[in-house]
Amino acid sequence: MNIRLVIGVALLLSSYAHGQQLLQGGEEGQSTQVTATDSSEYKQQLLHRIALEEIALREAESSHPTDVVLGRLYVRLGLLYQEVAWWERSEAALAHAVALLRRSSEPSRDLANAITQLGKLHVLMGKRRESEKEELEALKLRQDLGDRLQIAHSWNDLAVLYLKEQKFAKARDFAQQAEAEFAASGQASALDRVTVRSVLSEALCSLKDCASAIPLLKAAISEARTALQPTDFVIGLCDYLLGDAYWKTGNILAAEEYLERGTTQMRAQLGWGHPVYLNSLKHYALFLRDNQRMEAANVLERQIRQAEAVVDVRAIPGHRGTLSFDEPH
Repeated sequence: MNIRLVIGVALLLSSYAHGQQLLQGGEEGQSTQVTATDSSEYKQQLLHRIALEEIALREAESSHPTDVVLGRLYVRLGLLYQEVAWWERSEAALAHAVALLRRSSEPSRDLANAITQLGKLHVLMGKRRESEKEELEALKLRQDLGDRLQIAHSWNDLAVLYLKEQKFAKARDFAQQAEAEFAASGQASALDRVTVRSVLSEALCSLKDCASAIPLLKAAISEARTALQPTDFVIGLCDYLLGDAYWKTGNILAAEEYLERGTTQMRAQLGWGHPVYLNSLKHYALFLRDNQRMEAANVLERQIRQAEAVVDVRAIPGHRGTLSFDEPH
């Protein structure tokens, strides 16, 4: 009865926040949210923005800009494609951005960013070997540039990748380095700190050290509730992970409270047919059965069957598809 972050909290939150920044011009790392009720409008906004960006890119190419300017435009378009789950288009755009930015003989932050965005996409696409190679290259570039905050972002990205590969000791080690840097840096955002604590807690729990994960998740929830919006997805996710950690350490009352709280917020943010929500609900039903709450488990399982009969959970596009839990086992 163990859940895994298949794509990982950090990857979800980085693309989730970034998509809103593209639409709203938000600051880097700020927390944003889109509820299930306005998801259709959000997607239409994205499709409109993609059309505008494609026009802008064609116009820019005709004026023969520098490789850096053009590379940035391709990264921007690639991330927008990713927001609507156009994986192949996103991969082509990001790969072209990397090729453009490699023409410079000097390492640059733009090149490191393009490479790491391609690495994140390859995690989503299941291309783990390519992703590891790209993330390690991005880390090396950032180390050469000496940008400690960006180095910490690379450590966090690698921790996410190694969670996916079930290399939990590596994930823990990279996440611990990133968490220490984000805690010490005055430039790190609240979202950086909340994200890395979520990733580190998953690595620790996967190494059967959920007792150490609990204070990390409590700190993440506390900061998220102070710095982010009250109904933000990350708070529900952390609540859910905390409930799972309590379950594994034998605190059944606290586990039920946080599992219920987390799944309730996931439904509000993601919608009743989203795979993250449904798989978390399956896990919650297993918890209830494990604790002899058969009637409550039956209610949840009926809800799951109804949703799966109506919605093809594998076909939901957009940023809500960038994170899922393994089927409970």
